Amino acid sequence: MAETTARYTSQIYIVAVVYNIYRILLPLILLITFISSRNTTVLGALDPTLFVQVCAAWAIFGVVITFLAPTGRKLLQNEHWLSGTLIADILLVSLIIYSCGGITSGLGLLLIVTVAAGSILIRGRISIFLAAVAALSIIYVELYLALILEDPPNQFIQTGILGIILFASALYIQTLTDRIYKAALLTDKQAMDIVDLEKLNNEIIQRMRTGIVVVNRAREIVTMNSAAKSTLAPLLALADPGEKYEYTLPEVLQQQLKLWKINPKRQPQPISIPESNKQLQLNFAFLRPDAESDVLIFLEDNRQIVQRVRQMKLASLGRLTASIAHEIRNPLGAISHASQLLQESKTIAEDDQRMIEIILGHCNRVNMIIEDVLDASRHDDTSAQKIVLKDWLEKFIGNYREIHEDCDEITLEVSPPDTEINVITGQLEQVLNNLFDNGLRYSEKATGRFTLTLRAGIEDRDGDIQPFLHIIDDGPGINEDAEATLFEPFHTTESTGTGLGLYISKELCEANQSQLVYNRIDEDKSCFSIYFSNPERIVA
Repeated sequence: MAETTARYTSQIYIVAVVYNIYRILLPLILLITFISSRNTTVLGALDPTLFVQVCAAWAIFGVVITFLAPTGRKLLQNEHWLSGTLIADILLVSLIIYSCGGITSGLGLLLIVTVAAGSILIRGRISIFLAAVAALSIIYVELYLALILEDPPNQFIQTGILGIILFASALYIQTLTDRIYKAALLTDKQAMDIVDLEKLNNEIIQRMRTGIVVVNRAREIVTMNSAAKSTLAPLLALADPGEKYEYTLPEVLQQQLKLWKINPKRQPQPISIPESNKQLQLNFAFLRPDAESDVLIFLEDNRQIVQRVRQMKLASLGRLTASIAHEIRNPLGAISHASQLLQESKTIAEDDQRMIEIILGHCNRVNMIIEDVLDASRHDDTSAQKIVLKDWLEKFIGNYREIHEDCDEITLEVSPPDTEINVITGQLEQVLNNLFDNGLRYSEKATGRFTLTLRAGIEDRDGDIQPFLHIIDDGPGINEDAEATLFEPFHTTESTGTGLGLYISKELCEANQSQLVYNRIDEDKSCFSIYFSNPERIVA
């Protein structure tokens, strides 16, 4: 409202300046006319000396107000000051009318200008007061002339009509001013809403994780959000000096845009970013319906698309396992129960006992497979959250050691200690439980002690800053043949395993936009590494 009032005051100030010019020029014009045609004009017909003095005083009054112009804006906010100056104008015009012989001179119409100006400059009932002052002053002039002249003209009817015109003018202009003012308020409010909406839209676009680029017909980048600028930084090229826009569209995007314009239904191919492991999926759209308009380019990290696919894959896996678990477990339970009853029978031969043990062992194995697959879909916590990796790992290790007795030593090193990641914590717990179980088991086989070493922090990996977690055991490492199929489902190096632990762990990592890899470090020791996505670039 303060800004609206300021704009309204500025407009009124312009009206006041125009009226003040009128206040100076009108008496000067009257004086020039009086001097040039003194014998043929009605100006100053009754009292020439008074006419000249009042005209000169009115012009000087306007000049004085002009000198107050630097502080005029503040004075305009003072209704008493404005009312005083306008009343002074009315009295000066009334004296001029008197010096010219009254309303018969036709100068009474000058009062309409002053009343109209007052109705614009001062909002409220004060404009009616100014009309009343003007009407009373002209009536007083006519009464005074009727008393001092021997043969006064009977102009009281015309005086009454002029008074009515003065009041009508004040009411009409005041009403019109109120309407204009309300329209100005509505316009200002709509303009402010548009500005606020533009700021909101710009803020939303700038904070979007999807890159957005607007390109004109000349292949110049009109605008882009921060995500697009960060993603395209290795490809951006400065425009030629003197060009309107700072950047031109990279060549690889120009080619895709050209192909899309030829066939808008064609799905653009992902593009690779140099010095990075990123792949961008492009989508195009015209900013306006016509084909000559600017083009919107949407840049989406292909890893995010893969992450959604992984989430859908896990969701589908969960629905599948939930639907078949009942169908499998019922007959599996019956087979297991019947086998146990046969095993307790004293009439079963020793060779048959061995067959029963095989049946029970495989029943347990099938049950373990069902449990492992169900574990991947039992997490209801589907919202990723940002955590401090060191604090979370310390708490997880403490809980793990309380549950697992076969755990001699787990060493944790995190640098920097305030490293943050964005993951679904329930799924990360399942991944680490599986990796800890495997690592401790292989360490015990090699050294006789259940030990693990955890190293975490942040590193520059293929041009991308990524948090990481290395889980290192003291085992002999996995041979190269087994390494090629390490993360495949149902692949295992042990007779008691299901072969789903590492497969599900990898799927869960990828569902969190992370990557689980295997390598050897420190004298051929096994190391499973989780590379988390940058928490500043994660899409929830």
